[in-house]
Amino acid sequence: MTRATPPPDLPMRSSQLPLPAAHQLPNGLRVLTIPDTRAPVVEFRLVLPFAGRAYDDPSWVGLAAATARLMIAGTPTRTSFEIADEADRYGGSISVSANTETATLSARCLSAFLNPMTRLIADVLQHPTFPPDEVEIDRSNTLQRLRLQRSQPAFLAEERFRVALFGTHPYARLAPDENALQRWGTDELQAFHTARYRPAEATLLVVGDFDPDALLTILSDALAPWQGTTAAEPVPAPQMQTAEQGWQLVPRPNSVQSHLMLGTLCPPRDAPDSLALQLAVSLLGSGTSSRLFLTVREQHGFAYSVGAHLDYYLRISAFVAEAQTATENTHAAVRQIRAEVERLIGDPIPADELQATQSYLIGRHMLGRITLGGVADLYKQAVVYGLPLDYWQRYPDMLASLTAAQAQSAAAQYLQPDRFVTVVVGEPSLG
Repeated sequence: MTRATPPPDLPMRSSQLPLPAAHQLPNGLRVLTIPDTRAPVVEFRLVLPFAGRAYDDPSWVGLAAATARLMIAGTPTRTSFEIADEADRYGGSISVSANTETATLSARCLSAFLNPMTRLIADVLQHPTFPPDEVEIDRSNTLQRLRLQRSQPAFLAEERFRVALFGTHPYARLAPDENALQRWGTDELQAFHTARYRPAEATLLVVGDFDPDALLTILSDALAPWQGTTAAEPVPAPQMQTAEQGWQLVPRPNSVQSHLMLGTLCPPRDAPDSLALQLAVSLLGSGTSSRLFLTVREQHGFAYSVGAHLDYYLRISAFVAEAQTATENTHAAVRQIRAEVERLIGDPIPADELQATQSYLIGRHMLGRITLGGVADLYKQAVVYGLPLDYWQRYPDMLASLTAAQAQSAAAQYLQPDRFVTVVVGEPSLG
């Protein structure tokens, strides 16, 4: 064996992921529990399905994200500093964030402080006051962050790419509308919270060192006043056809490099061939052993960084190939990426390459299960995307059983280069 020859793979050891037990509180909140005594820690993930950016009113784009950020800005009995300090004293933290469709409250604490941490979560969840001074601080910070982002090619590319994919569909929203950001205040934030943060549609996942019966008793008491349902209808699925196709340039004068994104729309995560497509895309563009890295970057030197992945939304997904390249190599990099997609579709996938990609994905999954927070986040994905609760138990076997033909068939069906939209942020002359 030489330094150029990797050591042989060791057999994969069995690792049984526990299945959550499902409960329902009197207020309608679904609770999934996974007791795990590996560490004296408890992880919380609360998923609110109608509180993401896609549910902003068109005249208030950005309000959902601001509502989530400012949930921890104060309650009638706690300031923002006191909330953060109290969570820290419990050996943990608490935060709220808004994604495309959902909002998520994430918290953790030492198991000895389960009861008071649950009370803190309940206060933040039920009684945010959105203090005017905190709203002004958040407004100023968000404006500064947005103006900084607009100087970054990666942000400009993603913003334009989403519009090219989704057009006027709410999934296209990435950044807040500056006009709305300047106008909203405590009343608008409070109204969004009241309408969207309701228990009947939500799911709370709890992983860690706790007694399930004691936990349910604490939750039932702390969250008893939290009642109601939302009046929201799910965001309709976008069309499978991208809103735009072909070359879309975002001019950035005097830029010495280009940031490019190209891709198309694909089926949602719960589609029957979604995992086969994930395998094909990983083979194409995940990591330093992927085809895009080895050809576009290493062989031809067309890009500083390059890769491909699937962006998942609840009702659709998007294939994305992304690269940073010198201006003079922009068109060559795009051509080579498209050529690699065509090779993936047209040429048989070697058995050793397929197995290496499967092992990489399974290994990455196993690493994600090491921590209690990792387990919580896996099941959060199952909740968000409507996957069966045993999905992650079956994932390694499902992935290992996929064939090259299945991966190639999924690629051929969904990754057709003539359906791609290509967004480039760079020199105006590239257009």
